[in-house]
Amino acid sequence: MGVEGTCDDRFIAVREAFETNFERGEDVGASVAVTVEGELIVDLWGGTTGTDEVEDPEANVWQRDTIINTWSTTKTMTALCCLMLADAGEL
Repeated sequence: MGVEGTCDDRFIAVREAFETNFERGEDVGASVAVTVEGELIVDLWGGTTGTDEVEDPEANVWQRDTIINTWSTTKTMTALCCLMLADAGEL
């Protein structure tokens, strides 16, 4: 299953790393979106949702708008936001 979406040429390494995760079996399904100064420069998704019990194989293909639980990823995002604020002298 391939990776779908768009990626600015300046960030092709992000796409390559994302594809490598699937090739190595490190991800079942995932998506990533990156904005720089308000511009969406990376918008990629691929793999499956991991819901193999679904009868229609197409039903478990990861889509651009697949909804997931974020659980522990919010810890990383919170830490990154704090680091950015500290770097800007606002924290």
